[in-house]
Amino acid sequence: MRLINVNTFKLEEFLDYRAPPYAILSHTWGDDYEELSFRDVEDGNINKPGIGSVKFRGCCRQAAEDGLGYAWIDTCCIDKTNLVELSEAINSMFRWYQCASICYAFLSDVPSDDNFRQKGSKFQRSRWFQRGWTLQELLAPKTMRFYEWRLLGNKGSMSTTIASITGIPRHYLLGIAALHTASVAQRMSWAAHRDTKRKEDLAYCLLGIFNITMPMIYGEGGEQAFFRLQEQIMKVTRDDSILAWGLGTNDSSTNNTGNIIRRDQTLKYTSSVDMSGGSIRAHLPLHTTPMGQIIGLLSCGPENNSQLVVGIPLIELSVGSSDEYARPRGYNSSLYLTTVAATEPKPIRIKHDNQENVPVDLGGLFFHYEDDDFTDINLKIVDVAPRSCWDEERALIMSTPIAHDGVVGQILIRLRHDIQDSKDFVVVLEYKKESSDTRVECLVFICSRNLLFEELVLYLPSMMQKLYGKRRAKNELLSLSIALERVERQPIFVIRPELVLDGVFATIDATVELGAQKLIRESLQLLEENEETERESNELKDQMNSCDTSLNEIKKEQETILAKLKELRMRQKALVAKETEYTGTRTKITTRQDEVKKKLSGLSTQWENIQERWDTLGQDEILRCTLPGTTVLQWAAAKGLIEVVKQRLENGSDINASDQNGYTPLIVASLGGQFEVATLLVEHGARLDAQTQKGATALVPAAISGCVELVQLLLDKGVDVEGGGNPEGTTLQVAAYYGHADVVRLLLDHGADIEAKNRSGVTALVAAFNGEKKDVTKLLIDRGAQVHTCDEDGKTMLIRASAGGDTEIVEQLLAIGKINLNARDKEGRTALEWATQNGHEAIVQLLGDAEKDEVDAEGLENKDIELVITQTNASYKKAVEALKENDGDIVNAIMALSI
Repeated sequence: MRLINVNTFKLEEFLDYRAPPYAILSHTWGDDYEELSFRDVEDGNINKPGIGSVKFRGCCRQAAEDGLGYAWIDTCCIDKTNLVELSEAINSMFRWYQCASICYAFLSDVPSDDNFRQKGSKFQRSRWFQRGWTLQELLAPKTMRFYEWRLLGNKGSMSTTIASITGIPRHYLLGIAALHTASVAQRMSWAAHRDTKRKEDLAYCLLGIFNITMPMIYGEGGEQAFFRLQEQIMKVTRDDSILAWGLGTNDSSTNNTGNIIRRDQTLKYTSSVDMSGGSIRAHLPLHTTPMGQIIGLLSCGPENNSQLVVGIPLIELSVGSSDEYARPRGYNSSLYLTTVAATEPKPIRIKHDNQENVPVDLGGLFFHYEDDDFTDINLKIVDVAPRSCWDEERALIMSTPIAHDGVVGQILIRLRHDIQDSKDFVVVLEYKKESSDTRVECLVFICSRNLLFEELVLYLPSMMQKLYGKRRAKNELLSLSIALERVERQPIFVIRPELVLDGVFATIDATVELGAQKLIRESLQLLEENEETERESNELKDQMNSCDTSLNEIKKEQETILAKLKELRMRQKALVAKETEYTGTRTKITTRQDEVKKKLSGLSTQWENIQERWDTLGQDEILRCTLPGTTVLQWAAAKGLIEVVKQRLENGSDINASDQNGYTPLIVASLGGQFEVATLLVEHGARLDAQTQKGATALVPAAISGCVELVQLLLDKGVDVEGGGNPEGTTLQVAAYYGHADVVRLLLDHGADIEAKNRSGVTALVAAFNGEKKDVTKLLIDRGAQVHTCDEDGKTMLIRASAGGDTEIVEQLLAIGKINLNARDKEGRTALEWATQNGHEAIVQLLGDAEKDEVDAEGLENKDIELVITQTNASYKKAVEALKENDGDIVNAIMALSI
């Protein structure tokens, strides 16, 4: 790009990405001879008369004041005689304005004392806001000031006014929102009222706003340039709002689309809008109106109403495939409720050619008239609705094609008499497609001259019932009927007016009808408003009554609250006195607590000393008591001090009080085997079902003590023989563990479960064995305890006895018979293997003899068997099996066992 050195006024060339900071000028061009051209600056001719020199020097001077060394002005920084350079510059211009440090907008038609906020100010009517190129120059720069070489203001401070002038929302003006977030229709609308000197430039000046590039072809005409612009836009966007303003030949048709935004979620498309083969390809839901008009529904709509979408009118072409449509000339886009857009999108092609080139035969009707026929009776056609149907030059009225059978289409023709104050005639051409033909009917009525045709079209459906059959009408001057003559086998009708001889017939006056309808609407509206007002009046009366009731309730409640507050203040005064009293008391209690705590600590120390002395006297560990927690009654019960127990019971001590472990006096007496004390406690109502924290009743500690009489007492009183469900062991298990054989017999006699297990899987037999209580173990075996039961290590009683070297137990177990000599524990070892490993020779002998009794060694020599056992350390059974499998061959048997 070329830049002007603001000090030397010379042009210097830079690569875009190496350009130094520069100012840029935005202005409107004057006459070409006044503007400074590239050649003028190159030749140093910068002082030639005219506005160009003023802008050149003003821009350079302001840039220098702003600390910038360079400036850019489009008139002189581009060599417009070089078409390649011109095309490159136009495609780069938006970026150049965007990258400028500051943009000066020179408004030559705005005086420096102009109040830009005032309606109709010179600023608001400036030519700068009407030119095409200044649109991108307004949007691109980050910083922009307005000058008449005296500062008028900046874009930020003037943004509200500029937004009002241009229709561009402030968030786009100030660069808060990116331009691509505005819909195509919105961006097109910003240029709708702007113009350029060359018509092609009206398309070229929008390139940067849509971030696209295309070659400049001056001479192609504005229409072709705009078509190429549309094509490039469609290549880079899925935004179908480009169709919201139609396939117009320029952007002036976009002036009503400024608030049209994209609706990404309203409709669903499978492809983008694009152009190919002279047609626009799109996926659109198609809607047919009650009048037979086909509407293509777009995924865009007004920003302030999400319930509406834009619909474009279409006609289906009779030539080509069924998916080809055209935009009928003169029919504008309209808004439709989103509910009609529920149909599935359909792939269609919209013919892109100029509408004048669309084939005439589109399935519509043609109504021809002769002006002279109407002139002869002093009538003239003054309007047709839709206006687009009227080709006045050819005296032709054309209908749009009807898509489906039975759908009615209408065209209205307004006729006016040349005598003032007479009423107008209105002709309704109503046509309906039936099978392969179209039926046309003509209806006539009158209306006043000042009745707006648009209003008449709007309310015509409400009049149709009265109009049917009215083929003639009369005003103050004449009676008229309309004849339609069809050209044979052609969709062409000739309209001929005919005077009617005066006769008796009714004429519909639309002015009267619409006046009556208006009165009906006004009356209904007034009555509805009156009903609403009366309803509101009644609601207000109810609200007033409710309000008065609430106020009375509030007043009463306030009086109640005031009385309560008085009472509460008195109560508060009393509480303050109490608080003072209790605060002093609490202080005394705190002091006493410290003294008591200190005393308890001393007592605890003394108690420990006493316990140690008891220990020297042979106190059982399980009877050791701790402070705090031990009461006099509890300790006396444990020690068997019956007199002390009696005294405490007489003094009202709690007989069932328990310590932190859940031990009651009865439980500790039972643990100590204190039969007399326990009897006394039971007689005084001690709870027999009381349990420790572990779930044991008094029967369990009684069993631990081994006191048969105490156990008998508790059983006689109905205590559960199992001891209350202690998970660490039943009554029988603890008695067995501690070796109390008499207690075990007593419990078994009372039905204790000999096979019950604790949470470790230990039975009474295993417990006795673990406690090394042989007599109890023998007793339990004699009483039928299961000897095959395994402990948590998988060891049977035989394995445990063999491993422990308990010869008597082994003998007893073997004497029972049917003992599994080959059972293995979790380590995979048998009883014999354990006895062998631990060197219990007597047990090894016992087990070996037992094994021999089970094995059939017939036909084998004992010395051979012993030799195999000696060499392989195998069991007797395995040695016999190996010899038998090898037919008595000692060597092979030894080898088989050694593998």
